[in-house]
Amino acid sequence: MKLRFLFIAIASVILFAACEKEYPSSLANIQLDKTYLSIPAAGGSASLKVTATEPWTLSKDIKVGDNKEYTPAWLTASPVSGEAGETTITFTAEAIDGGREQEFHIECGKEIQYFIVRQGVLTPTEATCAEVMQAPDGKSFRVTATIVSWASNAEKYGNMWINDGTGEIQIYGMADKDGKLQNYPIASWGLDIGDIITVDGPKSTYGTTIELVDVTVVKVVKSLLKLDKNAFDLPKEGGEITVKAAYKGNGVFVTPQSEWISLESMDYVEGTPSKLEPNPADTAVVKFLVAPNTDVKPRTGSFSVNSSATDSNGKVISTTMDVTVKQGANAPDLSSIADGVKAGYAHVKGRVMAICNRGYILADETGAFLAYYGSAFKADNYAIGDEIELVDQFTHYNFGLQMSCDGKPEGFALEEKVSAGNGTVTYPTPKNLDKDALIAYVESIKGKTSSVENCIPVEYVQISGVPKKNGNYTNIYIDNYADADISAYQLPASFDLASMLDKNVTIRGYTQSISGGKHLNIVFTELVEGEPLPPAPEETPALFLNEFDTLNKFMEIYNASDKEVDIAGWKFVKDDGKEDKDIYEIPSSLAASKVPAKGYAVFTCKTGDVTKGPLFGLSGNKGFKIELKKGDTVVDMVDNLTSITVIPDGKSWGRETDGAATFVIFDTPTIGSANGVVAPEQASYKKVANVTSGKKYLIVAKNVNGKMLAATPIPADKTYGRLNGTEVTVSDDTISGADESLEFTFTAVEGGYNIAMSDGRLLGGDATHNGTFQIGDDYDHLFTVTPREDGTVTIAYPSQGRTFYHGGSNGSTIYTNFSLATEVPSDGVYPWLFERQ
Repeated sequence: MKLRFLFIAIASVILFAACEKEYPSSLANIQLDKTYLSIPAAGGSASLKVTATEPWTLSKDIKVGDNKEYTPAWLTASPVSGEAGETTITFTAEAIDGGREQEFHIECGKEIQYFIVRQGVLTPTEATCAEVMQAPDGKSFRVTATIVSWASNAEKYGNMWINDGTGEIQIYGMADKDGKLQNYPIASWGLDIGDIITVDGPKSTYGTTIELVDVTVVKVVKSLLKLDKNAFDLPKEGGEITVKAAYKGNGVFVTPQSEWISLESMDYVEGTPSKLEPNPADTAVVKFLVAPNTDVKPRTGSFSVNSSATDSNGKVISTTMDVTVKQGANAPDLSSIADGVKAGYAHVKGRVMAICNRGYILADETGAFLAYYGSAFKADNYAIGDEIELVDQFTHYNFGLQMSCDGKPEGFALEEKVSAGNGTVTYPTPKNLDKDALIAYVESIKGKTSSVENCIPVEYVQISGVPKKNGNYTNIYIDNYADADISAYQLPASFDLASMLDKNVTIRGYTQSISGGKHLNIVFTELVEGEPLPPAPEETPALFLNEFDTLNKFMEIYNASDKEVDIAGWKFVKDDGKEDKDIYEIPSSLAASKVPAKGYAVFTCKTGDVTKGPLFGLSGNKGFKIELKKGDTVVDMVDNLTSITVIPDGKSWGRETDGAATFVIFDTPTIGSANGVVAPEQASYKKVANVTSGKKYLIVAKNVNGKMLAATPIPADKTYGRLNGTEVTVSDDTISGADESLEFTFTAVEGGYNIAMSDGRLLGGDATHNGTFQIGDDYDHLFTVTPREDGTVTIAYPSQGRTFYHGGSNGSTIYTNFSLATEVPSDGVYPWLFERQ
């Protein structure tokens, strides 16, 4: 919830009173000539004499941005360390209007000595939030503003965000009514969101966050407005929402701030006076209508509720609260992880296979990725084996594939635990990762930029090596190879790698990313100390007895793996091998002894010649049981004997699709080709004159030779250029079967549309390159679309006064691409838009 506070008041100036700490100036091994130093407000220096019996140093523990330093940014000190004897430290600061101070620690042996450096007088200066944001760190201010939201650890420390209409800053630490810090000040002062508070405290900057630190509360004015609810979560279908606003101002005013949220009605209910509450709040019952979300992504909107009043001094106090509305996405259909990566924004489901300190590996049978939460991740909420659905954008970091909700307060677009795991899963056979395999990983990214397309495969691996300290990190080295190593990615404390330094260890886990061009990051599942484990057993190839044609005595094997499999020496066993002819060893001379990757091998049974195929037959009426065996291991088995499915002549019996568990009768045998393949439905595009936000379009024009050409997105490895043309066929204002990579998505924004290519990058332009499109965040992405009388459209680029067109010439050469230029030439043409149906 956000609040904006418009407040006009004249406050009296109150001197800042503080309890100054008193420190001893002498310890056993270090003495200071003073524990309190003063620098004039006009700027200057102050000196401190240190007498020590051993080396000493200033503590480097003062927060400056994201780092720890010896001094705050407004103060310098020299020197910051010294040897035994007498040393003088000089502190210097520039002029300031007001006052500021800093506490210091000196470490000497096991002793710590404290002292304070103050500049000027610590009388707080009255200021707005905007003025505080521009002021130097360390200066004390008095600010009056509205509490708009709680920050982390608000309850104990009083951390919160305040806004006075000129800006928003954070309060980091607040004293309770007794002046104590870290003592639940919100409860002590009885604070609520919307209350107006006046506080005193020094300014500090943490990263990009402007703070008032350890403030004291001067005054609290309770809010004029309270809402029964300040946030709503709605499904994609939308609907009605109701907010009850209790107010003590002069009525309630509401303003929808998102076009898809509209005011439906407002009713007022007067408060009933009582002895305990002679001036009760009235209540406004406000109803809004939220339109359906047709976008594939969730959206967040808001509306504001305002109430104002005039105080006894004739000044206006006004409180406005924003109510947040989050609406679910018209989410994409559930897909496999592999297909989801291709789609980009995807809806996937998998099992948690490994957990680290920042997220977990989610995997299905087609692939795996890191679900990344950042420092907000709570590992205790997840278990190995949990089945989880996620909807969000696939992204990358250091060549590692991930979905990330880091920095998104709302989390993933969708996260749902479908079922809870019990802490165990069946892992795939790990890939042995030796030195050569490690080098291959590192070499695979050289000369490349991290992207989803360039991510390394997320694989389950086994590694044997020796962990050694590498600066602040511990890395695992294979065969003492130093140019690449294994890094434990965000390793949980349960894996005690530090205790295994310089010992042989074996690791199992998932490859995740490559940092620094040489560190292969692994999400651990297992860590064992001792002599290296034997290599993981060879993985049984994914071969399937796939289809049987009993009339022609054909038997088909399907290889689901990515490598050719040599099955010479393997055996077919029919009906448990009751007769000698029912066991057939596959000879290497048979062409079918090598099964191509993602391909098929066909055997003809009842040949009468073992060099040509099995001697046993296949009956469509009596049934059969067939095993494919590698040594004593049954690689696959089909049983049409225990419960017989009759296979009519001219038909076949096989897996519904290649490798599937279900067997069906095929009216037309597909021996030697894919089972159950249905031709994919071709995309269809219809010519339109108006754009619908979120829809996909082909941008098409007719060239001088009468060919219809669709604009082709700029290749992924380029950041500028014209759009080439790809020929398409148009019939009855419809295009069928066009390549989906030619699609452009038009998304409505204020003033027009953003146009995204099929890879998600937005079209733009610049002032220098007339005619070409530019890709990148530095360019304006706003286009307008205006229908023309002939059915074409004018796609304009207002920021540079340019227009999207096709063709043109230089007199001798006729152009066949699409350009963005300040003027459409006489032989250039405007495009049509064909919307995907």
